Amino acid sequence: MNSSLSDHQRLALKMAARWFATLCSGDVTPQQNQKWQVWLAQHEDHRWAWQRVESLQGQMHSMPGKFSYQTLSHAHRQSDITRRRVLKGLLVLLGLGGTWKAWQTPAGQGLLADTRTSTGEIKTLRLDDGSQLSLNTASAADIRFTPQQRLIRLHQGEIRITTARDPQPVARPFLVQTQQGMLRALGTDFIVRQYDDATRLAVLKHAVEVTLPGHPVPRLQVSEGHSVRFTGTAFGEVTAIESGAGSWNKGVLSVSDRRLAEVVDELARYRHGHLSCDPAVADLRISGTFPLNDTDSVLNILSRTLPVKIQTMTRYWVNVVPA
Repeated sequence: MNSSLSDHQRLALKMAARWFATLCSGDVTPQQNQKWQVWLAQHEDHRWAWQRVESLQGQMHSMPGKFSYQTLSHAHRQSDITRRRVLKGLLVLLGLGGTWKAWQTPAGQGLLADTRTSTGEIKTLRLDDGSQLSLNTASAADIRFTPQQRLIRLHQGEIRITTARDPQPVARPFLVQTQQGMLRALGTDFIVRQYDDATRLAVLKHAVEVTLPGHPVPRLQVSEGHSVRFTGTAFGEVTAIESGAGSWNKGVLSVSDRRLAEVVDELARYRHGHLSCDPAVADLRISGTFPLNDTDSVLNILSRTLPVKIQTMTRYWVNVVPA
């Protein structure tokens, strides 16, 4: 897949992966940070390689096992062997090692998907049938329209779909397939988010039917204004959707009386590197509407309105801690 890469580009990718692992380790010295910036400015291939590695960061949230972004984020607390395994995972996904099996992971499939977004990117597509598909940050999906059905395969991230009436003489079902089950739109506007081990559905208009092949009662119909999280074998409780659900489609995060930890977790999805919330301030409550294209300004707002401060170790390692 990377046979067209030059030797210098291959080397640049390997160095970019190593720098990424280093910067996410949490114990970066000012000297190391300066060396990284010098390396980045040395050659156009270095900047190209760094962009490739950064684009993988958002997808690592859904990687299983040793390839997970969580493993990388906490590698500084683990052994050197763990760090080397995480680095190897990065190189595999960059096409510099491993087998085809690695590309069959959700993140690998995301790299090969029909449409995808990078970290912080949100985009909307008009499908052939007139339906609208929006992809949230770090998302990937395949679009498979046939004479029999209209199918979206969500590999990772989050999508919002507003279905249109099928122009075909015989209406085809509109389906969304996730790692856990199959969703069938019943003339609707809805959001689907893929987690590591579950799917969450939020129905904004009309209804959606969920099918789980491994469940004794395989079908559940979720009506307008409701949400459900499910695994491959079990449905969770059907609840009312949260205020501001789907606001990301307009480029904002809208919350009402939400825990600070939850807001920080959401912001983390839209920026490269590590962003976390100290448990000491996790339960502070917050309401408001915040722009997703400038998370630094949102963090500044939080520090001015709440008893917290923003602790920045590097541009890729930021914590929200007590003031």
